Amino acid sequence: MQNALVAWLLFATLLQTTAIAQQAHSKQQLSSQDLQQQLLSEEVTELTTDKGSFLTLQRQALTSYTKGTAILVPDWHEHAASPDFINPLRQQMNEYGWHTLAVMPPDILLTEPSANEADYQQQLVQRLNAAIRQADSQANLIVIAKGSSAALLNQLFATEQLPAPAAFVMLGAYLADVKLNRELANHIASQSVPTLDISHQRDNRFVSANLQLRQQLVNRNLKTQYRQRQLTGTFYDADTHAWVLKEITGWLHSIGL
Repeated sequence: MQNALVAWLLFATLLQTTAIAQQAHSKQQLSSQDLQQQLLSEEVTELTTDKGSFLTLQRQALTSYTKGTAILVPDWHEHAASPDFINPLRQQMNEYGWHTLAVMPPDILLTEPSANEADYQQQLVQRLNAAIRQADSQANLIVIAKGSSAALLNQLFATEQLPAPAAFVMLGAYLADVKLNRELANHIASQSVPTLDISHQRDNRFVSANLQLRQQLVNRNLKTQYRQRQLTGTFYDADTHAWVLKEITGWLHSIGL
């Protein structure tokens, strides 16, 4: 009887794990299918890595000159045309001389968090490298990332696991762990990439918890090309999107991009 119970529990766990994996896989598939139906075919491109293919959204600059390419990475639970900053920026940056390339983030599963985090980071590295290869290597390359994706990319730049872009914009960067979130401040201060750190007063508690510490460590490390901005007002409305665009383009101009 005991052996039968153990076997049943193992079988139930396997079914649950498989269901979670299929659900996550289906979610990314459905998001990709929806975007392919909603957007112009010329904007939708698939890039490949060792882990398979993933969807990206490309748009060309709408100016007579080209400043470079902006790679946009949404938070882990969002898609490449997320209305929360990513989609407005991927369209509006074209009017300021930037090609844009929005990347679908990797799937994240709820089983074995530590192993999953390592796998997520590995996939993120591969996807960013593929996006960098897709971009014009002769022009400036900037990265704009949101949430946990921004925090992980910052760590990857600090540890030189990814090539440093000309500039890095973080939107509501955080890690949902008190210790790791504090380490984020150290990584921001230690990496040499010019960094714009934008947050909103209604971001989650992990975002706002260490804003002061980030600035203090940056000052201690004498990192000059770091700017911190905290936005107020209604969350994710048109005025906020316009404010974020103005902050980004103004800061890029101030550092010569």
